[in-house]
Amino acid sequence: VQEKSGGAAVGDPELNQLRGGNGKLNARVRLFGSWGGFKGAAEKEKAQSFFEIRLWDANDLIQALLANYERLPDDIQAEIPLKRIWILLPGEEEG
Repeated sequence: VQEKSGGAAVGDPELNQLRGGNGKLNARVRLFGSWGGFKGAAEKEKAQSFFEIRLWDANDLIQALLANYERLPDDIQAEIPLKRIWILLPGEEEG
């Protein structure tokens, strides 16, 4: 796993750095998280190398957190205190 928390989008140099570390660790799948997203050829990797490298931007991270929040250990939930709020959505009018 490699993570970039800055607001700048990540490009090829950072992605190549992650690839280089894979051989040393015998990792089958790598995860690269970038809060600022990805640019250029790195963005193309998202689809092309899906089974080798997973690229998560801020939206992917938030979706994964919300989808799995209730399964996280209590101490992690305490660090990220979220509360579910239900709202009523307007229905479609029949016409």
